[in-house]
This record gives sequence, C-alpha cells and structure tokens, in this order.
Amino acid sequence: MIHVMLDGYQGNETRLDDIKAVNSVLNQIVASLGLQSVMPPFLLPYYYASDSEDDGISAFVILAGGHITIHTFPRRGCLFVDLLYDGYFDINRLRMILSGNFLYTDEKVVRTERRFTDVALSENDIWRGGEANHDFGPHIIARIDNVDSLSFENIFDMLDVLPGKINMLPICRPYVIKTSRSSPLPYISGVVLIAQSHIAFHYSVKEKVLFCDLFSCSFYKSEMFISYLEEKFGNNIEHITLIRGSKHDKQITDKALRRAIMGNWMNNIGEVK
Repeated sequence: MIHVMLDGYQGNETRLDDIKAVNSVLNQIVASLGLQSVMPPFLLPYYYASDSEDDGISAFVILAGGHITIHTFPRRGCLFVDLLYDGYFDINRLRMILSGNFLYTDEKVVRTERRFTDVALSENDIWRGGEANHDFGPHIIARIDNVDSLSFENIFDMLDVLPGKINMLPICRPYVIKTSRSSPLPYISGVVLIAQSHIAFHYSVKEKVLFCDLFSCSFYKSEMFISYLEEKFGNNIEHITLIRGSKHDKQITDKALRRAIMGNWMNNIGEVK
C-alpha cells in the first residue's frame, strides 16, 4: 500500500482557486494512473477561515483501499496532495499532472509504505514538535491490526466525533463507502474534511486491518488522536507523525509585502500636470 504525500509551492493562484480545475485534475489522476475509484470527486470550497490566507478548496476521491485528497491555498500559492492506494501507480506521472495543472515551481514529495514500518523515511520528514511560524502542520499515519467487524456505522461515528475530540473544525459530515462486493480485497472507507485538512479511515475487511490518516493545516495535540484510537482498539497501534509543508519558507506570506509587490505598478505613474 503506497502513500505519496506531495506539497507544491509557488503555484498559480487562479488555478489553485478554480474548482473546475481541481475536479478535472482528480479525474485525470484516476484515469491516467489507472486507479480504481469507487466514487466521483467530492469538492468543497472553504472561504470561512479566520485568516483569509487559509481559504481554498478541499477535495477527495475514495479509491479501492485508499484515497486522493487535494487541499489548495491559493493566497499562499501552495497545495497539499495525498495519494494512498493499495496497488501500483506511477509517481512521476502524478507529479507531472499536478505541476502541469497548478503550475507550481517547487515541491516536496514523501513516499512511504503503509503495510509495515517504513525505515526508509528520512529523519527530516518525522515530526519532532514544530513551530507555528515555520511548519505547516503534522500528518499522523497509523495502522491497527486484528480489528474485528468494523461496520459503516462504526466508521461514520468515529469520523463524526473525532474532530471535536481533537479540537478541529469539521466542514462536512463523514462520507463512508464500501468497495464492490466482487472485489478480491474489499474495503470500507471513510473521509471527513476538517478546515482545509482531512481524517481518513480505510478498513480492509478480509485482512482486519485499519489504516488511519489525520492531516491538519494547523497545530493540534497529536496524542489526542492516538489516545482516541487506543481507547477504541487497545495499544496495538503502529503510528508515526510526519511534517507537512511550510507556511513561511517557500512562499510570500507577509501581507504588507505582498500588497506592496502587487501595487508596485503605482510607483511608475507620473504626476499629471
């Protein structure tokens, strides 16, 4: 089960704020990479952030044993993409589709294997406790073995209460779906969007394994998420917290400076006599 986390910077603000473009990209990724989707794209513009720099579009597609999520931040010129899939896909083709559509000039890509502990992860990717003026936010990935009989209702209820448990803001209700009955490896999957981020669960029915993701664009106490999972499933949880992005190092975030740059043309206007 491959999980690719891509952070793109210095992108085109107009494209990042174009909901039709985001929808097209999701469909293009599924078709071009030969992924098995089990739903059409779900897209939600979010323009209610306390800081307008954090407005943007959140979108996802649930795959057979995984998901694609896209979170755009047009005013910051950045986006955050996750592709988790129980099968092979071409990472370079994914990068080409994203950069070709959103026109970003800088990126960070982390690839990890979710079925076992990935010792190849760089130390620089592992969360050691970040700073709000530097790091974008943490991303927890977890695997829980020997989980018996999770139902639609179980997954929905967990996703419904989790945002409140970890002091995050849900911006939609949970979306839970099951793969085809004829699938050789059936999954029950659920996603809930929190303010420009997401929580996702994928339960492998035959393997009795639950894969969990919590990505946040803001800081939270990650131990609260793990504590909740331990209350539900015991202490047999393998998890790691990764660093995602940077709010300040790779794009202009100082509003006054950005406005000065955008209004620089005014300096070239001569006095009218």
